Amino acid sequence: MGTTVLVLGATGRTGRRLVAELLDRGVVVRAASRNPGRPKPGVEPVRFEWSDRRTYGPALEGADGIYQVLQPAAADATEDVTALLDAATTAGVRRLVHLSNATAHLADEEFPMRRVEHLVEKSPVPSTILRPNVFDEIFTEYPAIVQGVRDGVVTVPAGDGRVAPVSVADVAAVAAVALTEDGHEGKTYAPTGPDALSFAELTDIVSASAGRQVRYRPIAPDEFRSTALGAGVPVHVVDFYAAMYDGIRQGWAAQPTDDVLHVTGRAPIAFAEYARGAVGAWR
Repeated sequence: MGTTVLVLGATGRTGRRLVAELLDRGVVVRAASRNPGRPKPGVEPVRFEWSDRRTYGPALEGADGIYQVLQPAAADATEDVTALLDAATTAGVRRLVHLSNATAHLADEEFPMRRVEHLVEKSPVPSTILRPNVFDEIFTEYPAIVQGVRDGVVTVPAGDGRVAPVSVADVAAVAAVALTEDGHEGKTYAPTGPDALSFAELTDIVSASAGRQVRYRPIAPDEFRSTALGAGVPVHVVDFYAAMYDGIRQGWAAQPTDDVLHVTGRAPIAFAEYARGAVGAWR
């Protein structure tokens, strides 16, 4: 019998890359979705909705591992995660990888993502927590920042803080190893890229790759909140990003790690390398 992994968010930023990584390893992927499509070689679509706990058991039946990523619109997922972990325990799931955030453990203990980490840490299911740094792909897959690059000005409330941005491909590679190999249970990894860079330096690199001037304009947290709320972004989503940028301003995301190399055996993708391959997104 081969290994079967349930991937939540299978069409999302990390999920779709993880699906490819797992298929390369010969894993049967159970792709969770509200509206499952047709089966593909190696991929079993399965219905899963966080809001419908009746879907938890059938999605988990026969699964060896689970990739747990929370839905972006979740204000507080602790009750749903508790129910899913209980279902995973009952189903005999042997590995779980939970996608968290680089600064979740440094925020207030009542910060929703930190509360979820505590649930994962206490669960009987052998688990690995990933706390990736800011994704390289915010410059190609986050509409507001993509538009900022096209307009020549990227505005975020990061101040002069530095980050060690990581490619989503590297995050998926770390997750794939933790879901298919022994020795990662109970571990927490913080995947980063190789360099600590300010947003001014990031936009300079983007400028060089895009062939157009792009500058960084730091904005105040209050301006960020009012603009986002005015655009209709839910309060809890604004709170999440405000907390992330607060951590960046305080330097919490500035330290590169060797976790990508340690877990996967290959060096992480540098931001400049990512930017050279991203030019098409900024035209």
